[in-house]
Amino acid sequence: MSAALLVLLLPVAHVYAQLQVNTSPSAVIAQLGTTATLRCNFTSGVAPVDPAQVHVLWKNEGKKVLSYAGEVTVFRPGAQLSVERVALGDVSLSLPNVSEADGGRYSCSVRLASELGVQSITMIVRADHRQISVEGTVVIVNQSNELRCRAGNLSTSEVMFEWLRNGQVLSTSTPRVLEDLNSEGVTVESSFCITPTMKDHGAQFSCQVLQKTSPYPLKKTFQLTFGVRPDVIFLLSSKGQKNSSLVCMAIGFYPDDLSLTLKRDGQLLGESMRKWMNPNGTFSLMAACPFNATLKDDNVDFTCTVYHSTLPGGSTERLRFTVDPYVPRAFWVIVAVGLVVAVGIPFLCKHVTDIAVCKDWTEGSTAVLKCSITGRYPKSITSVWLVRRGEKELLIKERGSLHPIGDYRELQEQDGYTCWNTLKSRSVCGLRHSLSSVLCFQVHKEHHDRAEFICRFMRGDKILEEKRFFGTVLDNYGFYSVSGVSVPDECNEGEKLTLSCSMLGNVPREIRVTWERCVTEERTPISKEQDVNYQVTENKSGGQLCSFLTFCPSLDDSGAVFTCSFCENEGRILAERSSQPLKVAEPKKNTWSRTYQDWGFRAFDESGITEI
Repeated sequence: MSAALLVLLLPVAHVYAQLQVNTSPSAVIAQLGTTATLRCNFTSGVAPVDPAQVHVLWKNEGKKVLSYAGEVTVFRPGAQLSVERVALGDVSLSLPNVSEADGGRYSCSVRLASELGVQSITMIVRADHRQISVEGTVVIVNQSNELRCRAGNLSTSEVMFEWLRNGQVLSTSTPRVLEDLNSEGVTVESSFCITPTMKDHGAQFSCQVLQKTSPYPLKKTFQLTFGVRPDVIFLLSSKGQKNSSLVCMAIGFYPDDLSLTLKRDGQLLGESMRKWMNPNGTFSLMAACPFNATLKDDNVDFTCTVYHSTLPGGSTERLRFTVDPYVPRAFWVIVAVGLVVAVGIPFLCKHVTDIAVCKDWTEGSTAVLKCSITGRYPKSITSVWLVRRGEKELLIKERGSLHPIGDYRELQEQDGYTCWNTLKSRSVCGLRHSLSSVLCFQVHKEHHDRAEFICRFMRGDKILEEKRFFGTVLDNYGFYSVSGVSVPDECNEGEKLTLSCSMLGNVPREIRVTWERCVTEERTPISKEQDVNYQVTENKSGGQLCSFLTFCPSLDDSGAVFTCSFCENEGRILAERSSQPLKVAEPKKNTWSRTYQDWGFRAFDESGITEI
């Protein structure tokens, strides 16, 4: 009896003694961010195997990754094992979204009854060789901006670009193939034009590249940065040919990453720079280069180039001036004094320009006022500025007029105001042709709103000429918005119709509004001189500019689109809005029979019928 039982048990013991665990002999190469599968199979001589008798344990460098003993226990988030395939001897491990920490030597342990089998397998994690970058993320609000997305080291150019905002697809396009000598694969590029508004602040934008040869898209997520374009001023600050300075200022820009270079005929000049933050969050930068003018500098091209993310390609300001040969001062005393005294100062000063302002003022911005006098006048003429608000009056003189160069006591005493008197050119007798005075300061509403600014040209204590300007500080941050052009669903032929479009916020001081009529993609400017049917009127007040187009539509206007454009004097379009196609209905026709109508009126008019 014992011998028979032993004979029955021998096959079972022989089966479990044949447990073998097998893994891949070569290392598994996984790309960063993809899903990797580590193969592990076991055989026991009997198939299928009861899963309840199988215990599985996966480790990576001695750390538990996943275990199975009737149910799956996960130690590495996302790790998976197919319970249905355990009975077939397949205990492979699946790892989604592979990271660098997942690399290393793995062990696959399988216990079946009293037998244990262990095998090892190595996984190497490599970074995705594909590259993607996005340029142009610093944008100007309410203006058209171009975003550029470039992908490199691709295996093929047959890809598709998608632009997304908060997960919603905005645009889909095919790429442009570029030549990139530094890239091992194919380099492609796509562009997307966007006019951002304040609603886009904080939104998640993405550029996504879909490639047929890879199931995983190449994606770059970013946010827009609202930038402010700087105002650039380039001038020569001096009292003569000696001890002068080339000064270049970039005022009111954001973000603060800005570079500035001064050049003389293309050769770099050494300069000292100072950058500060304005109260409204923007930045300003000033670069100064000490300069002693000589005859070699006569009519030479001096340039100040500013590079900023809101200025594609940079912005360059140029300066040229005339340098006359040096004449001893004694000669001027002998020759020029008699002429100056005889002719008189009032005759020598011929013209004074109005005070010019570079842009509208907002709280915390940097204001620049400029006034100049032209004609023939002696060197002793100076310029000062006065600021009046209520009963308070502040006198501002040119920096350095009372103290040596490098002494900033006067600047501090003048409450942050800076004044330059700029020499433009000189005449034969030592009499200057043009003197410009520039006043620069940071705007504060409580000090400068409705304040009176006076530029006064003087000789000694005598006032020669003066100009006045009244400041206005706007309440908003400096942006503006433009409404759409609305049209009715349907209008009748010949009835008067008025279309309107308005700009709200910080409306630029010098702006021009034009209307255009578009039929079959042909745009025609609307002018009252060309067509008396159209009448364009404007209403401009503080912080608002409204433009109205009034006309009587005809059937030819059916389907026409009317466009309103807001342009600067230089011709640059700040904003443009278009209406929906106009629908013009024909006038209703009288369906009353003309014959019956004529007969009916005759019946009531004829006297014979009236007598009956």
